[in-house]
Amino acid sequence: SDGRRASSRAWAAACAPEEARRPSEIAAAVGESAARPELVALAGALGPGQAARQWLDCLRHVTLEIDGHDLLDAGVTAGPEIGRGLRAALAAKLDGSTSDRDGELATALGAVRDSG
Repeated sequence: SDGRRASSRAWAAACAPEEARRPSEIAAAVGESAARPELVALAGALGPGQAARQWLDCLRHVTLEIDGHDLLDAGVTAGPEIGRGLRAALAAKLDGSTSDRDGELATALGAVRDSG
């Protein structure tokens, strides 16, 4: 459909190699298309093939060992700070700057502190 093509073109433009170099940038460029891997594949055919393959083959399978409950248990107030912290932890994990649960939690809490 035209909507799928438009979404794929938008992702392809956002994920051009000069725009998205780190894994976290590729994942951010995918954004809402993550629920539709075929859109990412189509976008890759339109331009950023290497980034699309990296996301399809590897990045979309990366998950955190922590979740919102861990942040609540650490004293973070329920609200948008939870999502902000989890997004920061996932970006750090994607980029290889953290690789374990303690690092994820520290990154998430640091992002919450920096935003507040």
